[in-house]
Amino acid sequence: MTLPLLIIRRAHPQEAQALTLIARQSKAHWKYPASALQAWEAQLTITSEHIEENSVWLAEHEQAILGFYHLSSADTQCDLADLFVLPEAMGQGIGRSLLQHAMENASDLGQRKMTIDADPYAEKFYLSMGAVRVGELTAPIEGDPERVRPQLILLLDNLMNAE
Repeated sequence: MTLPLLIIRRAHPQEAQALTLIARQSKAHWKYPASALQAWEAQLTITSEHIEENSVWLAEHEQAILGFYHLSSADTQCDLADLFVLPEAMGQGIGRSLLQHAMENASDLGQRKMTIDADPYAEKFYLSMGAVRVGELTAPIEGDPERVRPQLILLLDNLMNAE
């Protein structure tokens, strides 16, 4: 079910704290050990400078921020650096809307593919959106020494050719 009147817009620097909270709550939703969440604290912190210097977009409904993504681009590909949704808003189409927006954004910039260094719990979502697993990185954490992060690619040529 998609929320009506979902607005996707560029994030403002003063929203950094709200985005940090979303990133941390989203990651904690997957029941990672406290030690892992603490180790990732810097990675899950969004600063106002980060928002000013990067392509950070958020989804809001009735002025409540429900999720966001960060797109990092290079010559012929871009990286989906972050995509987080509040746990209570998961399953409502917000992640799908954010990812579609990111794909369109990247395609509009002339990018041909998007890479995703995915959280293992998010891989199924990305695969359902057309991503293909091209590798994995070993990323052990306390309680899960065999943990890997899937490396995925979304080809954007179909978006470019559809226009």
